[in-house]
Amino acid sequence: MDVSNEHLKALLEQTDRAFKELLRDPDSLILNDKYEDAKKELNSYVLSVRKHLR
Repeated sequence: MDVSNEHLKALLEQTDRAFKELLRDPDSLILNDKYEDAKKELNSYVLSVRKHLR
């Protein structure tokens, strides 16, 4: 796997972990923020990759 795929894999795992933690305590503002931050980071990376593929 090249570096970008490793980075994507890490971001996906980070988002998945944050989601699973949030499922255990859905009322937690801290876990909700952690999940939202992970999603934003993943989305930002995906948009960046898409932009470079054009």
